[in-house]
Amino acid sequence: MKPESIEHEGHQIEVRLQEGQPRLLVDGIAVHFGRLPDGKYYLHDYAYDWSDDLIALAKRYVSYQSRAREIQSKATQRGKE
Repeated sequence: MKPESIEHEGHQIEVRLQEGQPRLLVDGIAVHFGRLPDGKYYLHDYAYDWSDDLIALAKRYVSYQSRAREIQSKATQRGKE
């Protein structure tokens, strides 16, 4: 895996090599991941989605977090009405 950096939905996603091993960062914060026996990646906080591509998986994770925050915000607003 080579180092890579992209922006997705206003968040910086980056894969760096550290001591020869990939390290995933979202907005500068390390996101822990693992690999399944078939080689697919999973994220510890988002383990029900797997991918051969760590960047694609991180993009789906960022989108998931955005949707979750939006739903939580709407629920909070309804609770205040």
